[in-house]
Amino acid sequence: MAGVLAGVLSAAIVVGFAPSTPLVVAVGGSSAFAPVGPIRLADTRDADCGCQRLDANTIRVTIGGRVGVPTAITAAAVTITAVGGGRAGFVSVYPSGAARPATSVVNVAPGAVAANSTIAAIGGDGAIDVFVSVDMEIVVDVTGVFAAANSASAGRFVALGPARLLDTREQGPSLASGATVTVALPSAVPADATALAVNVTGLDQSLPGFVSGGPAGVPIALTSFLNVDGTGRPRAAAVILPVSAAGLTLVTSAGGHLVIDVVGWFTGASSPNSGDGLFVPVNPTRLVDTRTDNSRIWRTGEREVPITITGAAALVTNVTLDRTDGAGFVTAHAAGTEIPATSTLNAPGRDSTIANAAITAVSDRGVAYYSNAGTDLVVDLTGIFTGSPVAATLPARPNVMPTDRVLMVGDSTLGALDVVTRTREAFAGFNWSLDTANCRRVVDQGCTSDYTKVAPSTVVDAIATAPGAFDVVVIKAGYNNPLNPFVPGVDAVIAAARAKGARTVIWFTFSDSDTAYIGLLEQQNATLQALAGSPAYPELVAADWHDYSLGQTSWFVADRRHLTVPGAWATADYIARHVAHLGRRPCPKPWAPGGALELVCPNPDDAAVAAGGPPDLRRLYGF
Repeated sequence: MAGVLAGVLSAAIVVGFAPSTPLVVAVGGSSAFAPVGPIRLADTRDADCGCQRLDANTIRVTIGGRVGVPTAITAAAVTITAVGGGRAGFVSVYPSGAARPATSVVNVAPGAVAANSTIAAIGGDGAIDVFVSVDMEIVVDVTGVFAAANSASAGRFVALGPARLLDTREQGPSLASGATVTVALPSAVPADATALAVNVTGLDQSLPGFVSGGPAGVPIALTSFLNVDGTGRPRAAAVILPVSAAGLTLVTSAGGHLVIDVVGWFTGASSPNSGDGLFVPVNPTRLVDTRTDNSRIWRTGEREVPITITGAAALVTNVTLDRTDGAGFVTAHAAGTEIPATSTLNAPGRDSTIANAAITAVSDRGVAYYSNAGTDLVVDLTGIFTGSPVAATLPARPNVMPTDRVLMVGDSTLGALDVVTRTREAFAGFNWSLDTANCRRVVDQGCTSDYTKVAPSTVVDAIATAPGAFDVVVIKAGYNNPLNPFVPGVDAVIAAARAKGARTVIWFTFSDSDTAYIGLLEQQNATLQALAGSPAYPELVAADWHDYSLGQTSWFVADRRHLTVPGAWATADYIARHVAHLGRRPCPKPWAPGGALELVCPNPDDAAVAAGGPPDLRRLYGF
């Protein structure tokens, strides 16, 4: 079953990827684009916010008829910037007076600033409603509007690429704060084009700030479409920006580098009259949520979304990544076509939630989303551009849960796993390699062991010389000579792990042992926990073995460093649970004997706190 897009569309659009999917209903007819500004319409930080406050969580922003904006419009290309408060939250945008949809446009962390663009359908009074889930400030900028048209010369969307227009990393050093970058129109775009649809990624900034844009040769208005946090991690924003014959100009307040990818352009008066490339707004509708249908995209996997929309050439969506596996990207493209050498949005690290708008070409098989690092995916549809889908010529790409390759490196405090070999039953969920050595140190040559009569390799050397590549490196070492300063040693371990391809480094905090270095080890525990997941160490995970093992007298010999048989089982199970948790996989065993095995293993540190202690390992493993 499919809807029909012809003239002023009023029939239902049917999205056919699942039997339970509701109809996606058009809320307006076809419409053509006209550039505006950019203009700032509303800012709740100002006494006169340029908006109407409907309640504690909702504002109404009039767009039609404002300065420089026509009155008779059906939709608008807007950027919503959210200035976070004390809690994480989201923002929804929808036609004024309509029921609030179960979709979102912006996700913002506590105290952060996040922006995202969308094409929003307009209510009958020419306005949109903006809902915030928690207390936060909202800024609304507009870069273009859509007016009803059955056909048009100017204002039709033409897909292009995606293709890279500019990467300032290839041109030299970082841009300075306040730097201006101008890019010419692509060769396929005529001089009277009205706008470009671009995806702009900011990275390597050392300061928080924003990026503004507009037609080349025209002063850039005080608006923004991309906010960066100053950590240097990549942040992408898709936006429709008006252009001139000279191209497009961007201004970055934070400096760093900019990458500009073009996904399409909007025609000018010289283009032929046609019904293709017109925008049709629809009720905001959730197409995909892998958090609820248990179909996340695994590392190097792709998720296809079959779409049945007669007369649609491209989808206008908001794409959200959630519970990401690490720093990486997702690329949206027409299903059954080559993956373009561009990205739709970037995740800064593990467990990120980040959104970006996307205009994605549709094939006769739908759309597809490729992830290089693994993530949950949410896709909300806000409209379509008319035309014919492209032909799918390639088979569907796989989306298979990978098996992690895990390297465990330790000193004698991990050596019991080499003695109590049955503990390796816990490692059935991944491919593993174990390297332990008495007297091993992190970066300095170790002492000569009383048992082996040789000085072992360091942790760094053990990682560097381990055969093959690894996804996860586990570290349980450092008791023999606590480092002071500690951070250079962490840097050396992380660098060695990265060189082996590791996406995650799980480093055990130090147990409450009787060593003379206990004060220094406590400082190193605090340092590990502070560094873990930070912008400089996104792959570092501090496994809190100190607290997890506290009070477990049967796990240790008298020095509370070296393991007994129960301690060896506890350590192996603890490693396996962390690896499973970080890989979004089931645990090696349920937490309680006879209990249910959760599809995604919880963090064992959190589970122990919730349960009042570690699991009953003797009953679970039968040792």
